[in-house]
Amino acid sequence: MGVSWTQEQRKVIDTRSCNILVSAAAGSGKTAVLVERILQLITDEHHPVDIDRLLIVTFTRAAAGEMKERIRSAIEKKLETDRDNEHLQRQSVLVHHAQITTIDSFCSYVVKNYFHLIDLDPSFRMGDEGEMRLLQADVADKVMEEAYAKEENHAFAAFVDGFSGGKTDEKIPELIQKLYGFSMSYPYPKEWLESCKKAYEIQDVEELERAPWMACVKAELAKETKEAAELLGQAVEICRGPDGPGFYLELLETEKAAVEKAQKAESFREWKEVLESIEFKRLPAGKKAEKEQVSPERQELAKNLRSQAKDFIKELQERYFGETMEEMAEHLRLAGEPVGVLVDLTLRFMELYQEKKKEKNILDFADLEHYALEILVEHTEEGDKRTNAAKELAEQFAEIMIDEYQDSNLVQEKLLSAVSGIEDGIYNIFMVGDVKQSIYRFRLARPDLFMEKFRTYPLEQGGEKLRIDLHRNFRSRKEVLESVNYLFYQIMGEDLGGVEYDQDAALYPQREFPPKEITEPAAEVFLLEEDDPVWKEQEDGQTARELEAKMTALRIRELMEHQEVLDKETEQYRKVRYSDITILLRTMSGWAETFKKVLNASGIPASVTTKTGYFSATEVTTVLDYLQILDNPLQDIPLAGAMRGLPDGFQFQELAEIKVLGQKEEKASLFEAVLLAEKLENPLGEKVRRFLGVYRKLRSKVPYTPMHELLWDFFDETGFLLYQQAFVSGEQKKANLLMLVEKARAYESTSYRGLFNFIRYIENLKKYQVDFGEANILSEKEDTVRIMSIHGSKGLEFPIVFVAGLGKQMNLQDARESIVLHPDLGIGAPCVDEKFRIRTRTILQKTVQQEITLESLGEELRILYVALTRAKEKLILTGTLSKLEEKLTGFEKVKHQESQRLSYGIRMKGKSYLDWILAALARHKAMKPLYEAFGQQAYALNPWYDGPGEFFIRRIAPLELVVEETQLRTEEMLKKGELLMWDCSQVYDKELRDSLQESFSYEYPYEALGQIPAKLTVSEVKRMQQMEEEDSALLYGENMNDSNMGTQGAKEAPEVNARESSMEERYVPAFMREEAAEVEGAKRGTVYHRILECLDYTCADTLNQVKAQLEAMVADRKLTPAMRKAVKDGEIYQFVKSPMGQRMQSADRRGELHREQPFVISVPANQIKEEYDSREEILIQGIMDAYFEEEGELVLVDYKTDKVWNNKIETLVEKYQVQLRYYKEALERVTGKKVKETYIYSLQIGKAVEVVM
Repeated sequence: MGVSWTQEQRKVIDTRSCNILVSAAAGSGKTAVLVERILQLITDEHHPVDIDRLLIVTFTRAAAGEMKERIRSAIEKKLETDRDNEHLQRQSVLVHHAQITTIDSFCSYVVKNYFHLIDLDPSFRMGDEGEMRLLQADVADKVMEEAYAKEENHAFAAFVDGFSGGKTDEKIPELIQKLYGFSMSYPYPKEWLESCKKAYEIQDVEELERAPWMACVKAELAKETKEAAELLGQAVEICRGPDGPGFYLELLETEKAAVEKAQKAESFREWKEVLESIEFKRLPAGKKAEKEQVSPERQELAKNLRSQAKDFIKELQERYFGETMEEMAEHLRLAGEPVGVLVDLTLRFMELYQEKKKEKNILDFADLEHYALEILVEHTEEGDKRTNAAKELAEQFAEIMIDEYQDSNLVQEKLLSAVSGIEDGIYNIFMVGDVKQSIYRFRLARPDLFMEKFRTYPLEQGGEKLRIDLHRNFRSRKEVLESVNYLFYQIMGEDLGGVEYDQDAALYPQREFPPKEITEPAAEVFLLEEDDPVWKEQEDGQTARELEAKMTALRIRELMEHQEVLDKETEQYRKVRYSDITILLRTMSGWAETFKKVLNASGIPASVTTKTGYFSATEVTTVLDYLQILDNPLQDIPLAGAMRGLPDGFQFQELAEIKVLGQKEEKASLFEAVLLAEKLENPLGEKVRRFLGVYRKLRSKVPYTPMHELLWDFFDETGFLLYQQAFVSGEQKKANLLMLVEKARAYESTSYRGLFNFIRYIENLKKYQVDFGEANILSEKEDTVRIMSIHGSKGLEFPIVFVAGLGKQMNLQDARESIVLHPDLGIGAPCVDEKFRIRTRTILQKTVQQEITLESLGEELRILYVALTRAKEKLILTGTLSKLEEKLTGFEKVKHQESQRLSYGIRMKGKSYLDWILAALARHKAMKPLYEAFGQQAYALNPWYDGPGEFFIRRIAPLELVVEETQLRTEEMLKKGELLMWDCSQVYDKELRDSLQESFSYEYPYEALGQIPAKLTVSEVKRMQQMEEEDSALLYGENMNDSNMGTQGAKEAPEVNARESSMEERYVPAFMREEAAEVEGAKRGTVYHRILECLDYTCADTLNQVKAQLEAMVADRKLTPAMRKAVKDGEIYQFVKSPMGQRMQSADRRGELHREQPFVISVPANQIKEEYDSREEILIQGIMDAYFEEEGELVLVDYKTDKVWNNKIETLVEKYQVQLRYYKEALERVTGKKVKETYIYSLQIGKAVEVVM
């Protein structure tokens, strides 16, 4: 059955010959559409395109891999019905090398293919993120040292003094690195940095008025005065009502007129003059007769509206008009000096950092982008133009496809435009994304690139550009989508969120769910009052976060009892499983583990899917603490952590005793106290001695041991890995520790070495929040509730979604920094008075801070949108809040508002997601029970009262959760008591007992096959087939060390001595080791085989010739002097002159002698051992010493150097007959010729004996 595409999707798939922007809402099937478009392009009947002529760029490697696999599968599927299609066959090969990639990988492709154009060493490697952070820290320190070393550094000193923010200057290097990272998101970072300086070069008020950033100030003034005017307008309307406070009317109308006048201002000076003239006088009290006719509620509402308008104007006056324009210009000029210092430091950092990377021949991802840009674009004062390399690539790519376009930045935009055909009049860029899901502002994504095209691209075909909107949702139930739409119609707009959420942007259900009875709304809101007075009195120590997790657990248990979901495979409804439920959190740190712990305690299996939490895992912190004290033991906190966390760890009481001991002897550090405790003659002293014994042993290895081996030594010496595995979550702990070993191995491939730098490496990763996330041991089929971040859930879908932690305040810290950065406005810095040490915020800093705040709030709105659009069947929102009654009272104005969007003021002043959600629900009928609980009324006449969307709002009291938990614990105790009283002799469930008995008594029927080896050497076969061990003393004589224990075994099996070499020897290269004085045993046999393999029979007629050959072998390094010493020349000469040697010499002259011939043959398993299955086969491998051809038949020879007791050569025949039988069989199979004779030649006895088989 073919896929049924919607009209809009078909348009996306089929449209050609223009730049296309696809605005694809959540769940609209954009990936499926993109893949189909690619397939249509490569299978077009008239103009097919090879897959490697498409450049497809997506955001992550995982997404690129998934897309490549989808395309490959689709091509293979088409080939099944059209196997002779040569074009499709070609695509199935080309797809593996197609440019379906991330922007980083594409830049790498460009740089590796055109490195010669920019004088770059092609052997560069990509730096590990931790390594680059270390390198940046080192370079920043060097920049600071240089600045301090300059004689004329007054400006720098003033900058450090004004912006360090503490006793040290640590903040300055961080600021330099932050500004550097920010600038690298621009195509030409040096130019951007220089432009940041120019923003402060304001000479007078006129220049201040003309400053480009002043437009943002005016726009914000317009928005907020408009909001104030509307509030006053609503207050005026209330006063004009029959029960309104008419005595307020005159004053309110005057104030409203003044604010409306301000809206007409054009210049900043006009704004300042008008807003400063607005004065909010005291409201008149009104006469007693008038007051009697006024509704107290209406009067209070009018006062509140006027108060809100007053707050808006007062805030604007304080923010922008607290000083004269002349003072503003002066403060900007003064702030320009520290900004100039910061920019200069950053430019110097950029220069030194580049030199360091060049010296180490490493690049980071920003380098890749900028080198690729340098290759593709020639930047001149006249403008940018494409290079020949860009033109070459533009000819190569028939279409450029960009997935997740809303997350692009300016560098990526310029790069991809350069390899498109736009300059040649070919419009071949296809962009797909959803600005409502642009949630990577912290990675410097620029959603405004998407929006600029969204506003300018037409919806009608026929030109060079086209916009297509996909807003049909194939993921969620209609009821879920209606609820999401209801919320976002009100809270997302172009002024906050970056996009107008209207009928065109809304989600529309496309998926048909099988009918079922709906008994409760698809969207639920659970509220927990953290200031509940009854709970406060309990003082049980539970945090609001834990209570919210318990509230979530309560709802999950309820769902498990009655909820049904649609099965993905069968398309039938079934009972919900834990794996159908996902909890999404805005912040994982501190939240995820709490939820997991509480859910597990409630009997609900839960797992955390996260990229954070690795460095806070107890087992990892313990190892890192130990590494820190291996580097420097005089660190009390890491030492205490290491001593406490080990398997034989110290209790708090013991640590306290050690510390007290140190204090008595006036020892400052804990380590000195530990050294004192070592001398104690009691159990504590013994414990300390054990700890220090291991510690000293490991510390002695630090100078020469690689980091990953040092970790393994730590695990072996302390038993720490096995100890951690014994915990309930042992598998997770083991995976985390093994992951640390892998990270240590990765660190060794960087340009840094040693324990000290490894500790710095890890500290930098923690400092810059480069967290790996706990090792993932969870399988896809695990029946457990998933806990993940909202960012991690992007692109995924789940039957039931809890969005938790909605009461948490949003993080707007970026806007509160002393120096703030904005992509368009540049650097916002205060003016610091050196003499009085007074810091004054400049108008540019205030402007940047306001813009950052608005953009951060907009991003938070988009993150909330991503979270709410993950649910397929049920969406549950949970959060804690305080002062609920006060919040509900504040919605009085909203209840009567009929316009769709909530006011800008309400949205901008939201402190948490819950503030937005409750404000949006204020008009919904679902709020009625909540209002009534506090003696308030809903307003049923509002058109938004009935939806769209159904919600169930449930207010949970903390005590309700306590009762629920008490019941749960009671049930657990009863169950535990029941199990403890279990009568093991009684059969409670015969069917279950039989099933368990059958399971535990099961024996694997093919266990015997597991004992059959896949491959054996001939020597191993020989040992397996000897029925009883031979008497070694009879065969070899008394001195076992002087014997040559089977030279064939020496060739075919690893040497035992190599495995038993000392630990120290592993660290000494082979060429530096002292050579053994004597070569004995199996090694001696190996030497003889080497000589007979290399022996030249044409010049071995005399003993002197043989000696000369042996000396030549030493000279050619075929033998070492020690090997040469072990050889008896006469034995070699005797062999050459023996009848067998003469036959081999003749064969050599004829070219029919073959030496050291390896082979592998398969034989039936039961030929090795009778008990083995005859249907199985075993590979036998070995090396034949020599064979030669005589009269069309073969003669097989095997040399032996074994010392034979009493010269009984027959004992060799008995011992090696099995071995030679396989040699003979192999030789006949390989050559197809008959082996007429088989011999063993004993070098000790000096003669050959025939082995008859």
